[in-house]
Amino acid sequence: MNHLKIAIRNLKSSRLFTLLNIVGLAGGMLSAVFILLWVQNEMSFDTYHKNSADIYRVTNTLSKQDPPWIWSNSPYVLGEAAKNLIPGVEKTTSFSAFWRPVVVKIDHKVFDEKRVARVDANWFDFFDYAFIRGDKSSLADINSLVFTESKAKAWFGNEDPVGKIIRIDTTDFVVRGVLKDNPANSSFQYDVLIPVASSMQNSAFRANSTNWRNFNFQVFMQLKPGTSLKPVADQINRLYQENRKDSSIVASFIPLTDIHFDTSFQSDALIKGNVKTVTMMGIIGVLILVIASINFVNLTTALASKRSREVGLKKMLGAGRGRLFGQFLTESAIQILAAVMITVLLFRFCLPLFNDFTEKHFVLNGGNGIIWLLLSGCGVATFLLAGIYPSILLSALKPAEIVKASTPKSSNSRFRQGLVVIQFAISIILMIGTLSIDRQLDFMKKQNPGYNREHVFTITPPVANDMKQRANARAYLKENIGQLAVVKGIATANESIVNMGNSHSGSLNWQGKPDDFIPTVTTLSAGNEFPKLLGMKLAAGRWLENDRKMDSANVVLNETAVKTFGLKAPVIGQSFEFQGRKGQIVGVVKDFHFNSFHEEIAPLVMDNYPDFQEQIFVKAEEANMATVLAQTEKIWQNRFPGTPFKYQFLDEQYNNLYKDEQQAVKLFNFFASVAILISCLGLFGLATFTAQNRTREIGIRKVLGATVYGIVALLSADFLKLVLIASVVAIPVAHYFMEQWLAGFAYHIEMQWWIFADAGILALFIALATISFQSIKAALTNPVDSLRSE
Repeated sequence: MNHLKIAIRNLKSSRLFTLLNIVGLAGGMLSAVFILLWVQNEMSFDTYHKNSADIYRVTNTLSKQDPPWIWSNSPYVLGEAAKNLIPGVEKTTSFSAFWRPVVVKIDHKVFDEKRVARVDANWFDFFDYAFIRGDKSSLADINSLVFTESKAKAWFGNEDPVGKIIRIDTTDFVVRGVLKDNPANSSFQYDVLIPVASSMQNSAFRANSTNWRNFNFQVFMQLKPGTSLKPVADQINRLYQENRKDSSIVASFIPLTDIHFDTSFQSDALIKGNVKTVTMMGIIGVLILVIASINFVNLTTALASKRSREVGLKKMLGAGRGRLFGQFLTESAIQILAAVMITVLLFRFCLPLFNDFTEKHFVLNGGNGIIWLLLSGCGVATFLLAGIYPSILLSALKPAEIVKASTPKSSNSRFRQGLVVIQFAISIILMIGTLSIDRQLDFMKKQNPGYNREHVFTITPPVANDMKQRANARAYLKENIGQLAVVKGIATANESIVNMGNSHSGSLNWQGKPDDFIPTVTTLSAGNEFPKLLGMKLAAGRWLENDRKMDSANVVLNETAVKTFGLKAPVIGQSFEFQGRKGQIVGVVKDFHFNSFHEEIAPLVMDNYPDFQEQIFVKAEEANMATVLAQTEKIWQNRFPGTPFKYQFLDEQYNNLYKDEQQAVKLFNFFASVAILISCLGLFGLATFTAQNRTREIGIRKVLGATVYGIVALLSADFLKLVLIASVVAIPVAHYFMEQWLAGFAYHIEMQWWIFADAGILALFIALATISFQSIKAALTNPVDSLRSE
C-alpha cells in the first residue's frame, strides 16, 4: 500500500509525462487491436466450419497450357461419381454462382439481386450456417429457396417470409428458410441460395451440367480421416480419362481454409484476400506497439534518472534493491493499467466507426485469443522493461555519488537515443510506404488503359430464356436509345471491357500452330461500333463490320495474341479457326488493358457474334449525362415496366478494380499517421525533459550572450541528428520491402530517389515542429528565473 501511495504521488508530480505515457500507450494498443482484429478476420476465413480441416475444393490444371491455366470449377457430375467410386471420399457438394444479376419479383415489387447461387441440397450438411427459420433440409424441395436475414428485412420487413412465393427470372420458388447473415470471414458471400435441382429442369442446363467437358461448378469434397490427397486426385484423373477421353486436365485439391488467399485461378466466385496486404498490416500493428512501448520506456527511464538523489537517500537509509524494484514497477503498472482501461473504453466507442471505415462487421470477444495474448505480452514486456531497467540502473550506483550530483553519470542517455532512432526509423519506413502505395494506386487509376472510359455507362437487359426475346429486347433498346439527340454513340458487347473474365482455351487453330500448344485467350464479342465508341486503335487491318456476313466467322487479334501465337507478317488475311468457325484475321488492335494492372495484357480474340452481346454501352457528353440517363430510363420502363433501371459508369467499374487496394491504402495511411503521431508524443516528452534538465545550462548561456536562435539550435541539434541516423537506417529497409510489394503488380512505378528524400525531409520537419515548442519556450525563459530555480 505504501508503494501505491508513493507511486501515485510521484505520477501526480509529473502530470505531463504521465499523461504522455498513458495516451501514447493507449493509442498504440487501440490501433494494434483494430489492426490485429482485421488481420485475424482475414486469416480465419472459413475456419469456423466444423469440418473445415477435412474439406477440399477440386481444382483443375490444363497441363498443356502455356502459361498454365488453373480452374476453380469442375464438371458437376464429378461430385456424384467421386462419392460413389472413390473410397476415400466421404461426401461431396457443389456450388455455382449466377454470372449475372437476376430479377427477383415478389408480388408487384421487383428487385435486382447480384449474390445468388445454386447449391446442392446437402449444402447445409457440409457447411455450417445459422438458421433463423428452417433447418438443414430447407433445400430438399426442387423449388425451395433460402436467403439471409438482411434480404428478409429488405424484401418482407417484419413479415414472416417462410412459405411466400418468389419469382427469380422466370421460375417460382417457395421460401423455406432464413439464414443469419454470412460471417465477415466467410468466402461464400451469397444472400440467396436455390437448389441445383431446380435448374436441372431446364434441358439445356441439364445437358451442360451432365457433360464431363463442361467445368461450371465448384465441387467440394470431405475426405475420410487419414485419407491421402494424391491417391484421390489420381482416381479423379482416371475418371477424367475415362469420360473425357483425354489427359490434358490434371486434378488436385486446395484446402477450404486456403482458398481465400489463393489467386492462381483464372476466375473464382469466392471472396479473395491479399496475403501481402495482410502481412503488411500485421507488421504495422506490431510496429505501432513497438513505437508506443519505446515511448513509454524512454520517458519512464528519463524521469527515473531525475530521481537519482531520491534513490541515493533511500539506499543510505537502508532501502534494498527489492524495494526500489517494487517502487518503479508499481508506477509502471499503474500507467499501463490506465492505458489498458482507456483502450477498452475507446474500443467500444470506436468499433462501429472502424466497421464503417473497413466495411466489415467486427466484434471482439473471448475468441480473439491471439489479440489478447499479444497485447498482454506487450503490456508485460513494457511493464518489465520500464520498471526493471531504471531499477537496475539506479540501484547499481553508489549512494555517495548519487547525492553529490543531481543526475548520475550513466549510459542510459545512449539507450534512449538508440530507442529514438528505432522509433523514427519505423516512422520513416511507414512514410516511404505511404508515399509509394499512394503513388502506385494513383498510377493505376490514372494510367491510360488504351481506351476511353469517360462518360460511358452500361446497361444489361433483363434475361429471358428465349434467345429471340433477348435479341428483340437488345435491338429495341439499342435503336431507341441510339435515336436520342444527346447520345454520342451506342454499342453492344458480350461483357464489360473492364475486368473481362471470359477466358477460353481450345477451339483455336491457325496455320503453323503446334499440336501441343494450347494458349489461353480472352474473348470479346463486339460489333464495329464498340471499338470506335471507346476510341480503340488499330495496329493493322480493319474492325469487324455488322453488315459483312463473313465477319461472323472472322476475328480481330490484339498485339499480344499475334506475338503469343507466333504469327508471321503479314498477319491480315491469315486463316483462323475460333470456336468451330473458320474465318480470317481481318485486324490487329493495339494492346489495351482489360484487367487490372496486377496482370499483364493477355492474348485477346475479338469476334462479332450478336447473340452473345448482352451489354449495351452508351456514350454522352458530361453536361448531357443526366438528361441521357432520364430518357434512357423512360425507354427502359416502356419496354420492361416494373423492372428496376440499373446502370453503371465505365470509369466506376475501372476504379472498382482497385477497391481492395483503396481499402488497404486507407488503412495503411491512417495507421501510419497514428504511428507517426505516437512517435511525436514521445519526442515531445523527451524534448520537454531535456529542456527541464538543462535549465541551469540554458540560463548560463543566455547570461553569456546566447541568442534565442542559438538556444533553439542547441536543444534541437541532438534530436535532429538522431532523425538523420534513423533516415539512413530506414531507407534501405523501406526500399527492399516496397520493391517486394510492387513486384505483385505487372505494371508499377519505379522507386524514385525523391520518395526517400521526401520522407526524410518530412521526418525532419515533423521532429523540428515537435521539439520547437519546448525549445523556444526554454530559450525565452528569463535566465534569472532559470538560475534561481536551480
